[in-house]
Amino acid sequence: MLQSISIVNFALIDDVQSDFGRQLNVVTGETGSGKSIVMDALSLVLGARADLSAVRDASKKCIVEAVFDLSKSDFKSVFDDLEVDFEKETILRREILPSGKSRSFINDTPVQLEKLRFLGSQLVDLHSQHQTSQLADSRFHFDLLDSFSDALEFRADYEQTLKLVKQEEKHYHELLEAQRNAKESYDYNSFLLAELKELQLHTDIQTQLEEERNLLQHADDIKQAIQNILQISSMENSGLSDQLSQCRMDLQKLESYSDQYKVFSERVQNLWYEWTDIQANLSSMDEGLVVDPMRLEAVNQTLSKIYSLQQKHQVQNIGELMDKEQELETLCQVVLEGDEEIQTQKQRLDKAEKTAWKLATDLTKLRREHAQKLANELGSRLVKLGMEHARFDFQLDAESSLGSIGVDSLTLLFSANKGIDFSELRKIASGGERSRIMLVIKSIFAKNDHCPTMILDEIDAGVSGEMAKAMGSFMKDISEHTQLIAITHLPQIAAMGNSHIKVYKSSDDHTTRTYVKRLEGEDRVMEIAQMIDGNQITQTARTYAEKLLN
Repeated sequence: MLQSISIVNFALIDDVQSDFGRQLNVVTGETGSGKSIVMDALSLVLGARADLSAVRDASKKCIVEAVFDLSKSDFKSVFDDLEVDFEKETILRREILPSGKSRSFINDTPVQLEKLRFLGSQLVDLHSQHQTSQLADSRFHFDLLDSFSDALEFRADYEQTLKLVKQEEKHYHELLEAQRNAKESYDYNSFLLAELKELQLHTDIQTQLEEERNLLQHADDIKQAIQNILQISSMENSGLSDQLSQCRMDLQKLESYSDQYKVFSERVQNLWYEWTDIQANLSSMDEGLVVDPMRLEAVNQTLSKIYSLQQKHQVQNIGELMDKEQELETLCQVVLEGDEEIQTQKQRLDKAEKTAWKLATDLTKLRREHAQKLANELGSRLVKLGMEHARFDFQLDAESSLGSIGVDSLTLLFSANKGIDFSELRKIASGGERSRIMLVIKSIFAKNDHCPTMILDEIDAGVSGEMAKAMGSFMKDISEHTQLIAITHLPQIAAMGNSHIKVYKSSDDHTTRTYVKRLEGEDRVMEIAQMIDGNQITQTARTYAEKLLN
């Protein structure tokens, strides 16, 4: 239940706070006193869009805070879903900063506005004056029927499944479109892919081919140079190998004269070993080096294709060209294997649709089972409000496709008078009848929705006299199940409240302010008498006010 609301720097309000009782709270005040301002502030803290123009002093922060007692309500799972700590005394707060930025808090934890709005909708059923027009809304009729049928959770399962159907359907059509586009370019992509595959690309191919080309282009010069070196090395007696060998032997002789020659002997010996190895390697390379004009031509052609394809595909290196090859292979694979993937996706879509149809059919069955019971219940409750001949009929028709809340269309039919045929409620109900019908509907929501707090903003519009008293009694009954806050202009209803709050405004030479105060005793008698007789309160009005209160 809503324990209290605090409003600072909002519209005509400087700083007010009001507490609420557990049962029926009535809020009264003259037209223009600021009742709508209080409602707007409450809407703000429940997640309505912030309006900087509603801030009284734009240089200061606007704060609206609502405190809820949730000790007797099971809301922990809702808080868990929102990833917010649950507190038995929960505080919702909304701030509008001088910069125009809005901030939202749940139990002092900053949250996104969507989370505040969702929690607010779970805590408070707020009926504003214009919502009587919902009686013409088929969605509202479904909400009423499903609430009465205890089908709201069942409907939520259907809506979740329908969401999955739409996701699967979207993916299915995306695959069809991708395959269609791929087929249109398949021949060209296959040609491009074949060009690349022919090259048998790998990471080092370009570097290796360029090195091989360089060797083939200069094979004669390289071979001639190697042979010259080998000839210098192998000349008999005067060749480099023989000369090094002779030097090595001479230095070995010198070792016997002094150890200082031993170092030179070892170094020359190492040179001889190194040169012998070089000579062997050069000889091997000479044998392996072939002057091959045909191989050179083949290498040049392969490199030319690589350069050409890099330019064609607008890439800079072999790695990017290989990426292009993979991309083309994927596009071609979509065509070659796409039918199988599409078939698999179609099966997933069919399965989701089958589940949705099953849930929708069960939902329809549940609605049909309870439609007449609800019609009878509405009529029965309206008898208490002076509409003893009122009758309802929920006309359910099957649709051929999955809709947002099932496969039904729903028309709420109504007859207010005996012997008069049914017609659409939105077409024939008068203003007073609409108010009473909406109150009856709200009583059903209160019993079935388990919303802790219900707020009715002048739902009694168009009603007076004994009907006003009957509506007050009806509100009293509703408040046995849920906390009810009723904003009213009718003294008969105001007198029914367990708690009475007055909204009024006061002006001085500089400004006008709205205030809120709780009425008790004589103050409450005078307020109800004023509602009866205006500002000139007569003894008759006072006596009637006391009678209403008693």
